[in-house]
Amino acid sequence: MKKVAVIHDLSGIGRCSLNAAISILAVLKKQPCPLPTAILSNQTGFKSFSFLDFTQYIKEYYSHWKKIGYHFDTIYSGFLGSIEQIELLTDFIKQFKTDKTLVMIDPVMGDNGKLYAVYPEDYPKHMRELIRHADVITPNFTEFTLLTGYDAQEEGINKQKLIACGRELAENGPQQIIVTGICSAEQPDHLYNLGMDFAKDVCFEVGTSYNNISYSGTGDIFASIVCGYLTDGYTLEESVKIAAEFIAKAIDYTSKYNLDTNEGIMYEIFLKELNI
Repeated sequence: MKKVAVIHDLSGIGRCSLNAAISILAVLKKQPCPLPTAILSNQTGFKSFSFLDFTQYIKEYYSHWKKIGYHFDTIYSGFLGSIEQIELLTDFIKQFKTDKTLVMIDPVMGDNGKLYAVYPEDYPKHMRELIRHADVITPNFTEFTLLTGYDAQEEGINKQKLIACGRELAENGPQQIIVTGICSAEQPDHLYNLGMDFAKDVCFEVGTSYNNISYSGTGDIFASIVCGYLTDGYTLEESVKIAAEFIAKAIDYTSKYNLDTNEGIMYEIFLKELNI
C-alpha cells in the first residue's frame, strides 16, 4: 500500500483538511500519515474557534519518522500556519523526497480576491519559494494571482495569460498546476478548473455548474482526490475530472439540506464511488 504524508490542520468540526484527506486517501487504498500543522476546535469559517499551533512539535514529530526509516510515495501539504511552518515543510521535503516521490502542495493562502487575515503581506513570497520543491500545485484562483501577480481586476479571466503565468511558475518549480474555482462574470453559474501539464505541454479545462453557494472545505476534498489518483499513476486530466465530478455530485446532494455552509459538503455518502 502506498503511503502519503499529509501535512495539514485538524479541525474538530468541518469537512475539511485532515478530516477530508484521511478519509479520501484511505478509501483510495492509500495509507494517510497525518502531520498536523494546527489543531482547531472547528474550522475558521465559524465565528469563533480554538487554535493550537503545532509548530514547536513538527520537527520532533517527523524526525521520528526519519528515525524509524519511514518513506512516502507522496508528500501532500495543505494549510500551513506561518512562515516558520513553510521552512519546516521545506526541510521535510528535503529529508523525505526521493526521485520517486510525488510532492503536491495546495498553497492555502486566501480566497475571494484576498490574502487570509492570519498571514503577513509577504507570505506569498515565501510560498513561491516553497512551491519550487513541488511537482504539483492546486491553488484556487485567488492563490494563483497571489503567486503570480496576475491582475484579476485588469485582466479578468484571460485563459492565455493565465497559462503564460503558469508557465513562468513552472520554469523553476511545479510542472503540473491546477487552478481551481475559476468563475467569469459572463458565466456566473459555471465554475471550471484550469489544468496545466507543462511536462506534456497539455492544458485543459474541466467545468461544472455553480449554484452560487460557497461551501467550506471543497478545495481540500478536491486536492485530496487528485492526490490519491496521481499517486496511483492517473494523468492530471483524469484526476481532475474525477475530483470535479465527485464534488459536483456532493454539492448537489448537500444543497437539498439546510446545512451550515461552514460544515462543508456531505461527501461521505459518495466515498464508495471512489475506487482505484
